[in-house]
Amino acid sequence: MRKIILSFALLFYILTMNAQVTIGSGIQPNNDALLDLKEDANGTAKKGLLMPRVSLTAANLPAPMASHTAGMTVYNLATSPTGTAQEHYVSPGFYYNTGNRWERLNMGATNWFYMPSVAFKTDKDATGETKDLYTLYKEQFASPVKASAGAPVGVPYIPAADQLYYYVTYADPAVFTIKSISNTGIMNYDVRASATESSYINVVFVLK
Repeated sequence: MRKIILSFALLFYILTMNAQVTIGSGIQPNNDALLDLKEDANGTAKKGLLMPRVSLTAANLPAPMASHTAGMTVYNLATSPTGTAQEHYVSPGFYYNTGNRWERLNMGATNWFYMPSVAFKTDKDATGETKDLYTLYKEQFASPVKASAGAPVGVPYIPAADQLYYYVTYADPAVFTIKSISNTGIMNYDVRASATESSYINVVFVLK
């Protein structure tokens, strides 16, 4: 027992005396790293970092942690139970905590997507028209006509309106004049002429 206590005391002393630490070898840590995991001088690690594995129930609940802590990162093993609000739905994967909720880490997936198809009224010229792009997108994604077996009723991971950038990548110039888009997706536009069968608008959402 005395040896164990002394070992912990020595480790604490080393960590206290050295602001930067290398684990896995005696090699100096990277200058910008507080903790550097290495196995050899070539940096060719043969083992990985295994993150804490927990079972979250919903993004808005800290459990199994006692409270939300900004920067906390875990690998979630669980899927939200039936009835969980769509905006709080979680499934297996990496999550980080913002201090208020759990957010899923984007692991190489695309960070942009096209807005679903919506109708624009163009039967007459009009100025100062608006479309709430975010609400139109959320309504369709939250209430799809059909989902595959075992899938949540609505599309999960719908970001908040202010977590997206909004772009109009094309609008038929003979029909539309796009004047502005707010940071929550309210698009202001004019209708210049009736649409034809080849008239369209492309709207792209990008995750911040």
